[in-house]
Amino acid sequence: MTSATMSDIESGVVAPLLPLKKRTGEEKIDLAVPDETYQELHHTQFESVIKYLDGQKLTPPWYCPKGKDGGYPKGSDGWFATLFVPGSRVFAKYFWPWLITTLNALYWTIVTQVCDIHLYDQNNNNWKTSFQLGLSSTLAFLLVFRLNRSILRFWEGMKAWGNLISYTRSLVSGLLIHGRDVPYHRDQAIIWTVTIAVSAKKSLREEEMVICDMHGLLTEEQIKAVNDAYNSPLYASHEVRHHLKQLFDVRKEFGPLCPVRSAEVRQLEKMLDFINANIAMSENILCTPLPLVYVAQLRTFLIGYLLVLPYVTTDLWGWGTVIIVSLTGLIMLGLEGASAEVESPFEKGKVNDLDLDNYCAIMMKDTKQLVKTHQERGMKYEVVEEFDSEY
Repeated sequence: MTSATMSDIESGVVAPLLPLKKRTGEEKIDLAVPDETYQELHHTQFESVIKYLDGQKLTPPWYCPKGKDGGYPKGSDGWFATLFVPGSRVFAKYFWPWLITTLNALYWTIVTQVCDIHLYDQNNNNWKTSFQLGLSSTLAFLLVFRLNRSILRFWEGMKAWGNLISYTRSLVSGLLIHGRDVPYHRDQAIIWTVTIAVSAKKSLREEEMVICDMHGLLTEEQIKAVNDAYNSPLYASHEVRHHLKQLFDVRKEFGPLCPVRSAEVRQLEKMLDFINANIAMSENILCTPLPLVYVAQLRTFLIGYLLVLPYVTTDLWGWGTVIIVSLTGLIMLGLEGASAEVESPFEKGKVNDLDLDNYCAIMMKDTKQLVKTHQERGMKYEVVEEFDSEY
């Protein structure tokens, strides 16, 4: 011993180090399957979930132009396809502020044009110049900053779910290739891997998982356990880690293969860590909106600007003040409404939010393809082995 002497240990100053327990190979490892007639995971088990997710796609009404995939148009579908999409304008988010400022402009225009009442000397243009250049420029800068921050959050969410698909593909592929020893734990790890994304979608939308979300893959008891968990994606991730431990457990009888199995499980665990990190990024976007002080200050400044605007410009624009103030409100309030819409892009049924159902559908289709390819390759090997045994 280097850091403590025997006398220190005997006197009780330092606790003795207990010897590490050596594995004898007799401990029971959870390698058994639920039933001797266990059927391995089949690619057709994903079809029900894929059909359900495809049915969640948003479809525009008959009077709205459609995109190339039959859904709502995307920004890359051209000018005319994107100009006349009612649901994309989020007009409901700023309707009342716009209506108040427009009615205020109409009121003051009537007062000045009919009653000939003016607040200041019409020949004094200093106030008009200061208002239009100073306040308008400052407000435009604040709006651009607000929209830029919101778009950045949307971009981060889109990148997180793209990475989630990428790492899920790699993890499922690795499980199919390297997890040959215990098919039950391999299949369960695959099922819980795709469950992570579905549970993350439900968690971000503050919804509970239903049977249709994982029909044919999880039992009702397992779905209830996911819903009962405080953090459902973390619960699914922990289940994956449990089955990885059982699938790649290093035992004495493996001999020289122990380092190989350890390297395989470390690589798969790293992919699982990346999946959890991207889900945490989405949760961070959901839980940390822009500071309230900035949003409140901007909206106060914006509504005040639009309310004062007709009192400054009515003498110059006349009856056209109502139209100009209304259009200015549509532009500026529309930018603020767009910022609020994409700030937390995980809600269901909104054109401008991330299509999480489509992300999950892509993930299910990719997993189905990998499972199907693996099964077809295994059938070819069985045919070759039968041919070799005959001859």
